[in-house]
Amino acid sequence: MSERTETLTQKSAPALAHEGSYVDWSAILAGAVVASAIAFVFTTFGAAIGLSLASPYEGDGSAMAALIAVGTWMLWTTISSFMAGGYIAGRMRRRIDAATADEVAIRDGIHGLAVWGAAILLGVFIFGAGADTAVQATTETVSAVATVADQATGTEAANATAANVTEAEAKAAAEAARKLSVVAAFVLAASLMIAGAGAYWAAGVGGQHRDEGRVFNRFGRWT
Repeated sequence: MSERTETLTQKSAPALAHEGSYVDWSAILAGAVVASAIAFVFTTFGAAIGLSLASPYEGDGSAMAALIAVGTWMLWTTISSFMAGGYIAGRMRRRIDAATADEVAIRDGIHGLAVWGAAILLGVFIFGAGADTAVQATTETVSAVATVADQATGTEAANATAANVTEAEAKAAAEAARKLSVVAAFVLAASLMIAGAGAYWAAGVGGQHRDEGRVFNRFGRWT
């Protein structure tokens, strides 16, 4: 992306100053809705192809490989969706006065951060299933471990030795699930933090494209 210049900023300033807040909530809400929608679609697709599953049973794949796959998909989904929402907010934000180039860039970026915050709240309170899906790998693992523990309890009456072995395996699987939940929470938090920075940057790009009157000649053109 080319650097924003003072000449470009002043040339694209509104002819007349407008009264009102610097915060353009319409642009923020538009970006947040789009970001939430993209995240929901990606998350649903990931669940459909098994990127939200982790099995504690032997022979069902490596737990570490599953964690890497889920973590990578979570990073891609979160960052790309928030960047798209941030770009929309920056591109659609209405400038109300003839501010300096740095001030305009900061205001665009803050609108991206507002999209980030609004989309998180929207996902938590309206699309609660999205938050559940983000930790679905952990919850399904814990449920499977509970099933194994129940089976171990039932076997104990028939064969004490076999039951003791199965119960030990269940405890080991439960400990593995606890560790996976900690890692999953860390990955989710890290991806959200990176997504916040991405939304700030993308909103700045959108704001500069707005002032340039940029028309996309091909998909994916950012510079």
